[in-house]
Amino acid sequence: MKFDCIIIGGGISGLTAGIRCAKEGLHTAIISSGMSALHFSSGSIDVLGYLDNTVVYKPFEALDTLTGTIAQHPYTKCGKPLIIEALQFFKQECETQNVYLFDNENLNHFHVTALGTLKPTYFSQRSVFNEDVYNRFKRMKKIVIINFEGYRDFHPQLAAAQLSKHALFANCEIVAKSIEMPQIQNLSRHPHEFRSIDIARIFEDEEYVYKIADAIRLAADGADFVVIPAFMGIHNFNQIHNIIQSRTRLLVYEVPTLPPSILGLRIDNALKSRFAQLGGVFVAGDKVVRAEIKDDVVQAVYTANHPENPLEAKFYILSTGSFFSGGMVSEFDNMYEPVFKLKLHFEPQRNKWYSPQFFYSHSHPFLEYGVVTDENLRPYDSKNNIIQNLYCSGAILAHYNPIREGCGSGVAISTAYKAANQIVSLYKLMR
Repeated sequence: MKFDCIIIGGGISGLTAGIRCAKEGLHTAIISSGMSALHFSSGSIDVLGYLDNTVVYKPFEALDTLTGTIAQHPYTKCGKPLIIEALQFFKQECETQNVYLFDNENLNHFHVTALGTLKPTYFSQRSVFNEDVYNRFKRMKKIVIINFEGYRDFHPQLAAAQLSKHALFANCEIVAKSIEMPQIQNLSRHPHEFRSIDIARIFEDEEYVYKIADAIRLAADGADFVVIPAFMGIHNFNQIHNIIQSRTRLLVYEVPTLPPSILGLRIDNALKSRFAQLGGVFVAGDKVVRAEIKDDVVQAVYTANHPENPLEAKFYILSTGSFFSGGMVSEFDNMYEPVFKLKLHFEPQRNKWYSPQFFYSHSHPFLEYGVVTDENLRPYDSKNNIIQNLYCSGAILAHYNPIREGCGSGVAISTAYKAANQIVSLYKLMR
């Protein structure tokens, strides 16, 4: 099969690049081996949360400092104007599928984690951050954190205890409560077997959503904020959120849960739907295992399910992620990129891959390992030659630390947008 562009990897970076290319009329395919990191994410978009171990409040101002000091950082290669353009593009494309991302203008805001900590981020979904949350946050007096009986992946007492330690909540009463799902007695499965996705499906049943809202209202008992795990539907979440807030007359706030993440699933579904809407081809459950390269140009790629049938394109984007998703492989004394055998940045000595403490303040060195590229995000092969029609985006890139810097999704979106822009420009010249 022949395409204009083939994207290897179906996570947030691959889907962003795919949407950008498809929107410009390129016949685009995405090959995805399985669940992406979106299924494990918070569902918020981090641009830059930390710099020099300090919380960042103004991410775009901090970008100037970061890009001025780290020449090889993916953000440096993108540049601030493109980063801002990429974020707005991503927001607009999500909104076409009714996933509305709110920001605090040029400032980061903080979302509550399942452990009751506060994490800086830039975009959050409407049920996590919006104008009402921002305005009421300053004068809140009581927060009620609610779990549903039988759900074991969220502990409201722990979240309440952690939040109470924060200076922002010094004058706020924080209470943990549990409520019973109204229809649980009608279900054949034991409630302890339920995960977030099971409960989200119950929320989408109109027969029960009003009963759930009434149970939340009774448990809230005069709260300014009600915090619940992210259960309010996978598909009809805007309607469900509106019903619950209208019925309870409360500000109901979702926090991310342990995987599968409902907030992440919403973005994943939205991006895939938008890509399909634009005519993109999404190949799920297959994996690119090797490539044919001639004179520094990728001729074709081959997948595990169709090892003898080449997939050909004018351009390729590698968005397979880092070690977690198999985009890079580590052995006892070596690391490598398995598809194209690209040049990697990493420390040869294994004992330098990690820090002595798991929660070390400077994080682990291996998080900064990845593929080495030129300024246009084209990678080098093992002989230090640039592969002309291949681009890289997202977590496979070297020279940034998504944990220490709080920038994983921002880098994924920005580099995907830049790679796609390069391809779109060249494609138009070729026509």
